[in-house]
Amino acid sequence: MTTELPPQILTQLEQLKDIRLPEPVSWWPLAPGWWGVAVLFLAAVAALMVWSILRRRTVRYVALGELEKMRGEDAADLSELATHVSALLRRVAIRLNGRSIGILSDKDWAEYLTSGKSGMPRELALVLSQAPYAPSKPATDEQKKKLVDAAEQWIRRCA
Repeated sequence: MTTELPPQILTQLEQLKDIRLPEPVSWWPLAPGWWGVAVLFLAAVAALMVWSILRRRTVRYVALGELEKMRGEDAADLSELATHVSALLRRVAIRLNGRSIGILSDKDWAEYLTSGKSGMPRELALVLSQAPYAPSKPATDEQKKKLVDAAEQWIRRCA
């Protein structure tokens, strides 16, 4: 049961072309959604870089860096270490609260260091306030650690 096709249909069949598949989809150029993701990513990276640079310039970051240097130094004299720590805390306080803090001395300075939620223990504040006038005495590692740790907590809470 073969059926011969008429010549007219055969000529039409010869004019037909094979099915052409489309080109495979390329990854470039990106779709608009991916451009949006790329812009958001670059904006986040730039924001993190700016935040990092600005953070390094803050009082807290600089003061904690100086305090770490003091922690690493091998000071044998407690009053010398306390004098340096007190000067650092005074610079931080002046930077944060104005020059009026700079005139505080002795018990007023100790009272300022112990005031508020960020206050340090009273005995350590008294050591810091009297350090420049105290006679030299050897310091134990525990005393140094307590003093520097208290100063670090005060800076972290205030600044």
